[in-house]
Amino acid sequence: ERYDGLFDENVIVMHPKEEHLKTDFDFPAMTVKRFKTYIIDYVDMVPELDAVEWIYYVDIDILFGAPFRDLIQKLGEENKIQGDNNFSSKLYFFKNSFVDQYVAQSGFMIAQRKTSNTANHCLRLWRSVIDSQLKLEHDQSSLNLISKDIESGKEHRCQLVIMEQGDHISFPHNNRDLEAMAKDSTYTSLIHIKNTSKSTSFGEGVHEKFVSDVLMLSDDEMKNGKLLEKTTFGMSHLS
Repeated sequence: ERYDGLFDENVIVMHPKEEHLKTDFDFPAMTVKRFKTYIIDYVDMVPELDAVEWIYYVDIDILFGAPFRDLIQKLGEENKIQGDNNFSSKLYFFKNSFVDQYVAQSGFMIAQRKTSNTANHCLRLWRSVIDSQLKLEHDQSSLNLISKDIESGKEHRCQLVIMEQGDHISFPHNNRDLEAMAKDSTYTSLIHIKNTSKSTSFGEGVHEKFVSDVLMLSDDEMKNGKLLEKTTFGMSHLS
């Protein structure tokens, strides 16, 4: 009900099944983070999406600063992303900014959807590792464990492809970051404004102005506080 009337017929809003919401984690946020491992399963539930081969997962707190079509083309060229008919399963992630802690940044993910169960292997493996580590605070930690198993040869059906961040994604953390981007009107394709306690470091009005600029909201839309509230976190990645 929260988003009634906000979308056209090209947007499908899906609700999670109760059995997919595991809640016995030490950190409650892992319930939501774990849910992204069902992305292929949920696309499979919608007949209108039968022709979809590639799935681009975007966290709810990521904005688009440039046309998404251009980003897809650039990532495809840089990482040789193409149809793969063998029996491997691949997931594409950006390299984590904290490379000494995590191998991947899980806010953006590319998955190829195939007709066989092989395509879903990486996601099922990821979910299995998350479920076995109830004390983990971040889903990236479970990707570290999978990466180690791949390197050791213990896991050979899943491949994690780590993409360079380049000028594709940025992580503004304070007023200075946002104001610098807005001043130059230069935005990376993906702008990850983390929807956590860190967002409280943004000064009053700065965050809202940045969102309105990057989304090119009209004066009327700016005056509509309800729209801006919904657009700030949760909707912007669908524009």
